[in-house]
Amino acid sequence: MDTYDVAIVGGGPAGLAAAMNTQLRGLSTVVFEAEAFGGQLINLYPTKPVTNFPAQPELASGELARRLADQAAHFGAELAEYEAVEYVGREHGQFKLRTDKRELRAESLILALGLGRFTPRKLGLTDEDRFLGSGLTYRLPKLEEISAKRVVIVGGGDSAVDTALSLERVAEVTLVHRGKALRACAHSQTCLQDSGVRLLTNAQVVGLGGAERLEQVIVSLEDESSLEIPADLLLVSVGQVPDLRGVQGWDLPLGDPRQPVNSAMETGIDGVFAVGDFAAYPGKVKQIATAVAEGSTAAAAAERFLMMGGLGRAA
Repeated sequence: MDTYDVAIVGGGPAGLAAAMNTQLRGLSTVVFEAEAFGGQLINLYPTKPVTNFPAQPELASGELARRLADQAAHFGAELAEYEAVEYVGREHGQFKLRTDKRELRAESLILALGLGRFTPRKLGLTDEDRFLGSGLTYRLPKLEEISAKRVVIVGGGDSAVDTALSLERVAEVTLVHRGKALRACAHSQTCLQDSGVRLLTNAQVVGLGGAERLEQVIVSLEDESSLEIPADLLLVSVGQVPDLRGVQGWDLPLGDPRQPVNSAMETGIDGVFAVGDFAAYPGKVKQIATAVAEGSTAAAAAERFLMMGGLGRAA
């Protein structure tokens, strides 16, 4: 059975950054990702532009994911894509992992689980499931795959606004947000104001229409009137529901879907570190750059843990 210094579960920016840094520190590393490497960057919105990553004014999410994965692999990390971890436990001073393909051991564990398997937050509409895949989506398709000419996007955060700006290049776009003020950063909101995107605030999608495919979206406005918007595509971007059912069978006392960590990204479990959306601490800023920094910090902490004897020190 293969044994690694570090096993990383989750292949988003935090996990990939951790893998690069553990390899730079001379630690043998394997990274498991249940879907494609890159996490939300590639599995939810691969063509959405990232504008807040250092040294790169604008880069497609999918391209950033690819570069992070390539960099981790370049320094020797083993990248196990589409390989879900089904079990983790402690045995004989090591962590034992079982995936859907193999069993292995690791001296330390970095959890970069994010939100788990991607489960979109739905609108709760009667016809939502009927139009899924027929004009309604929760994941941004590649721009070259979009044939729709009239797009409605629901959401008010950075992902929704940035997606609206990117889709404006190929379609007529309406952005619907149920609140008065958008949550997106000031720069994105300025770009939105200067764009041709139609913005409806204090508005809510209340109905969908069409025969075989989506044809219109019904929006309730602040004055209680309704507006019927012709649409070929409805993209719902109102967040993800944490789905960490896959870890329920693990023999680790994880508990919460967000793991409290200290400044070294250490959890309350000896030898286990948490990074990215899976880690929680006061003042956390949820950005890709933050996730990358957390991965670097966890790598350094894992090295210190192993230098002090790892789990075997308590034996």
